Amino acid sequence: MKKIVFLLLGLALTFALTNCGESGKKEYELNNKKSSADFQKRYGVKSAIVEYDLSGSREGIKTLYFDDWGMRQAEYTRSVISVSGYTKALNLVNIIDGEYQYIINLDLRAGTKKRNPLLKQIEDLRYEKGFNGLGEQLLLQMGAEKIGTDNFLEKDCDVYEIKKTGTKLWIWDWITLKSETNSRGINYAEVARKIDIDASIPSEKFAIPEKVVLNEVDLDNIENEMREENK
Repeated sequence: MKKIVFLLLGLALTFALTNCGESGKKEYELNNKKSSADFQKRYGVKSAIVEYDLSGSREGIKTLYFDDWGMRQAEYTRSVISVSGYTKALNLVNIIDGEYQYIINLDLRAGTKKRNPLLKQIEDLRYEKGFNGLGEQLLLQMGAEKIGTDNFLEKDCDVYEIKKTGTKLWIWDWITLKSETNSRGINYAEVARKIDIDASIPSEKFAIPEKVVLNEVDLDNIENEMREENK
């Protein structure tokens, strides 16, 4: 069971919440010349469609659609998780659009709705000293360290490592084209086989499917309750 939990946590390597001090805010206000639009470019291209093959402890396919520099995106994943004799088929869509994030099991027609955590990260990170772009800051938050470069899918990628999860990432324009995780007996990989840059994304890709029951989750309230319990 621990391996399954670790795998699911590894698959959720996306958003990490941080807090910035007032001194960082003043530093930004005095010295940072970037426009507010620069802080809302998650990727280095405006739109794309990326198709991935999944292998290892999780096998299947994933398609990433994004527009507005990644501020609007949807990931459709069909996969089978196999860990220590446990097997689970998943058909998921993860949609980020405006104020909310939706994670939906398409087979069960059920999912969760929560505030888009990326918006809080943008607000926090824009006051960080030495801000070099949202995509880079998100990687640094996850503990990623650049270890080299490589050419993959005819793209010049920066290679990052996240030691705490045993993960290597091949990044081009802040888009992950390849990832490999090897930790605690779990091995899985996501490898892009096709990328279509500046693609026109159909609006229905970001639409919530019909007849889906959504459970709204208030992460801020959960965090406050956990703080109170730990006092």
